[in-house]
Amino acid sequence: MKGKRIRNYLLFGIITLAVLSGGTVMAVDTTVQEYSDAVTEEGYAQVMFDQGMNLLQQERVNEAIQFFIDAVTTKSNFTKAWYWLARTYQDQNMIEEAAWAWKKVLALDPQNAQAKYFSSKMENWKKYGKDAWDTYEKGQIAYQQGDFSKAISSFKQAISLNASLAPGYYWLGIARLKAGDSTGAISALEKYLTLAPGDKTAQYWLSQAKKAK
Repeated sequence: MKGKRIRNYLLFGIITLAVLSGGTVMAVDTTVQEYSDAVTEEGYAQVMFDQGMNLLQQERVNEAIQFFIDAVTTKSNFTKAWYWLARTYQDQNMIEEAAWAWKKVLALDPQNAQAKYFSSKMENWKKYGKDAWDTYEKGQIAYQQGDFSKAISSFKQAISLNASLAPGYYWLGIARLKAGDSTGAISALEKYLTLAPGDKTAQYWLSQAKKAK
């Protein structure tokens, strides 16, 4: 019974691929039918995942997504398929779907550093907007490289895209302080503290900026 069910799944996948490719399904080779009787759910899920990856490489993204969905529907703990489903959703700016899929990856692989990063990124895209958060991250990279002028520019741009982006004010203040602009640092940190009044670290840096003025 299970073999017949898996066979039907596999045949459906082959027929679906033919239709998606613009082909006409005239008949199904009986050899494929006989072979597919031995295919397990795990084997079918792998076939669907492989087809999805092939389609993704051909930039047939919507079709690839459907095959990844088929793979994880068949095998719910298929971490690699969940990863690529999440990544593909993200690349298509399907933020809610990507956030959901990244959570699935983390549920299966809690120590996956990439999944942790991207899951957090999706939450911040939802909260602050993609452009604002990506610009803020550019500021973070510049700051870590010691390019405070570039960091300041990016943080200011991020804030202009979303005035409620609290981390942007915080790091704008720190970057300005590092660049020797204590007045600008005070202004940014005071604004940050109106959004996060209980932040002791920000209060410390504000006191340092006032001392440097």
